[in-house]
Amino acid sequence: MKIKLIVLFVVSLLMSAQIVDAKSKVFLRFNLQKGSNYEMTMAMTNNVDQEMMGHPFKMDQKMEMVFLYNVLDVLPNKNYLVEYSLQGMKLDMNINDQVVHMDSKDTAQSNPMNASIKGFLAAKLKLELNSKGGVERVEGMEEYTKNLSQNPQMAQSMRMFSDEKSFKSFISQSFYYFPEKEVEEGDKWTSSFELPGMMNMETTMNFEVATIEKDQVILNVSSDVNIDSPVEQQGIKIDMKMTGTQTGSMTIDRSDGWLRTSDLTQKFDMHMKMKNPQSGEEMEIPMLMNSVAKVTVVKN
Repeated sequence: MKIKLIVLFVVSLLMSAQIVDAKSKVFLRFNLQKGSNYEMTMAMTNNVDQEMMGHPFKMDQKMEMVFLYNVLDVLPNKNYLVEYSLQGMKLDMNINDQVVHMDSKDTAQSNPMNASIKGFLAAKLKLELNSKGGVERVEGMEEYTKNLSQNPQMAQSMRMFSDEKSFKSFISQSFYYFPEKEVEEGDKWTSSFELPGMMNMETTMNFEVATIEKDQVILNVSSDVNIDSPVEQQGIKIDMKMTGTQTGSMTIDRSDGWLRTSDLTQKFDMHMKMKNPQSGEEMEIPMLMNSVAKVTVVKN
């Protein structure tokens, strides 16, 4: 009798260990429900130190953008039809003590930038997202780019919305945290992507599962960023090279696979080569940029 009890005890321990082990692994994928919506707030602070023609140049920038993803339907192919819109945008910038302010919610007509963003906010897109957050189809892009093109300054600063390819890359990069298989604490994987609308920025993101909790998965993130691309601004051709890193953490909801928080610290070293528009001489402009990017998501 004692032997049977010991055997049963050992079997129950083994079964418990298997259950614990099973719970310690997760397979992160979208599991979205029709009618759900996700309000994503992205807040970024940038501090730039630069030297131009022997003169110091300093820029401090704070930007906040609020996006809304509304799940319209779960399609027969298991993809998701999602309505996407930009709900609001704020920008505060200080360039060598010259202040620029823009707020899409500001009704004051004196600031032309406030008015220019309102038509952009009114536009909505329909996206088909797969279970890994990839954008497979976009509806309504023509109207979106039309609204953006009405303001050349806005179009220049938001080139990630300028065409369908750039837009797809911009949206998909928010969800590049999905691994290929089940993961447990300590597992690592890498994702790479390119953003054509942001000077062909190439990014390699390294993920590590820090903690698996009942409702969420916490990831450690480290990334390498590279830009080696010519750009043109106001008719001036600029050879731009940039290397940088970003480190921080992300929290993913286990039930639906959607990001809940992201906190990344970024450091970039940039070098620009161009001809002096006045003298025609070659000039090199070094630039250091430190930034903090935070994302919070609220599900309704």
